[in-house]
Amino acid sequence: MQPRQGSNGTFSSLSLRLLARRQIAVILLCMAVAQQAVRAQVLHLSNPLNVDRGEEIIELPIKQVIDHLHVTADTLPLLAVQNAHTGQSIPTQLYSSQAATEPDTLLLLVKLHARETVNLKFLVGSNVSPQKALVFGRPVPERKDDFAWENEQVAYRMYGPALEATGEITSGIDVWSKRIPNLVVDSFYQRDHQSAIKHNPALSYHKDDGIGLDSYDVGPTRGCGGTGVWDGDKLSVSNNYTKVKILASGPIRFEFEVWYAPWQAAGKTVTETKRITLDAGSHMNRITSTYTFDGDAPLQLAAGVAIHNGAESKVSAQTSTASVWDTPQDPSAGRIATGALALSAQNAQAVEAAHHGLLLFTRHSDEPFTYFAGAGWSKADMPTYQDWIAYLDLFRQQKEHPLKMIWNIK
Repeated sequence: MQPRQGSNGTFSSLSLRLLARRQIAVILLCMAVAQQAVRAQVLHLSNPLNVDRGEEIIELPIKQVIDHLHVTADTLPLLAVQNAHTGQSIPTQLYSSQAATEPDTLLLLVKLHARETVNLKFLVGSNVSPQKALVFGRPVPERKDDFAWENEQVAYRMYGPALEATGEITSGIDVWSKRIPNLVVDSFYQRDHQSAIKHNPALSYHKDDGIGLDSYDVGPTRGCGGTGVWDGDKLSVSNNYTKVKILASGPIRFEFEVWYAPWQAAGKTVTETKRITLDAGSHMNRITSTYTFDGDAPLQLAAGVAIHNGAESKVSAQTSTASVWDTPQDPSAGRIATGALALSAQNAQAVEAAHHGLLLFTRHSDEPFTYFAGAGWSKADMPTYQDWIAYLDLFRQQKEHPLKMIWNIK
């Protein structure tokens, strides 16, 4: 039915109102049909382990999401995910697995109990609520080019060229300890700044204010996951990083790349690039390191966790895991747990040497190796060394036995 024209050739106001109502009705119907189509698509998750899993991120290829939900790429920022049974929102993130490219992966943060199955439903709408940031990181030029990153459980940092210029040289990874689930990087640096300008050491982030502190001694060690070239007797390591680039900034995954200037190791000039990924809910960084050097022969490359005086340590050649129950600089700060592990596909050898737990990888030039390194604190959620060892074991199990995913189970 066409709207009726008046004698002067214009449409009557009544006809226009009727037309507008019909158009709105059609739009609402189309939206309802589209939303219903999305709601009909359910992702079925199941935990194959007989233990409760910690929080973890699952990765869904964007193409798979588009194909199953019958949506377009430009609607993905309006996508919300819920537990189909409880209605609980599932944190998400659009993620690019390759630097400087369009997102190719949808990340979901989930947690399943032993043998549990969960159905996730997908909704598209303009009323998607902003998500809480569960990860954070940034360069810190005001503190001699530090680079710091964190989630709600743990915080880390590494050191840049301005600090190297002062003579403090290390490419190890530092650990900050915290006991409450929030983000502390900015507040820690603010505390340290106030301590300096007020000449009050009690304000320093080296003092526990009830939230946490920096009491880990990196020095020239590998700290919590630094790397080097191993010659069977000693480590040859780089200086401080020279360049860093953030690749993903949350809300549930933080990722960056860091570069190191050439140095001499095993009679060769070598360079290194690291990609470091920290997910919400995890104590462990996923680190992929790539060394470049001349010649066809491989080098033995190492990732390590430092073992300070008085620390307990355990290195398992069977599981390629090194764990340390370490001593902080301030004895009142309890114990700092650190650990590194590699999955079986990486063919890593675990040894204790040079005051480190080391994971050794034999690689040719430009052949990457991947491992996980992270930390915990006895005054937070790792009260005993056995708790930390159990955490590392569960983390490995989750990586080796991923969640099973099937679409369209209702």
